[in-house]
Amino acid sequence: TIQNQASFDIDSASEKLHKKMKSVLKANELLVYEYLYIQHLSEEQAAKKMGYKTSEKNRSPGYKQIKNLKKSIITKVKKFLNNDEIDIF
Repeated sequence: TIQNQASFDIDSASEKLHKKMKSVLKANELLVYEYLYIQHLSEEQAAKKMGYKTSEKNRSPGYKQIKNLKKSIITKVKKFLNNDEIDIF
């Protein structure tokens, strides 16, 4: 069916993206990528797994570190997708 075909394509595309990201991300970026986009953990759960702490009142641990790593990851993903360096079709 069409629905099965669409989910297969999404699975295939995400697998290609994950494989490419594993080859280009720095170690700490890769860990955060795995936690957020593969294991689907929250930012707070990812920060705990990374061992991040907070020095700011009312802020979750690792807020800034996770935010900066996410920004770097997303920038790299966009670059590869925009340059057609990942064949997701």
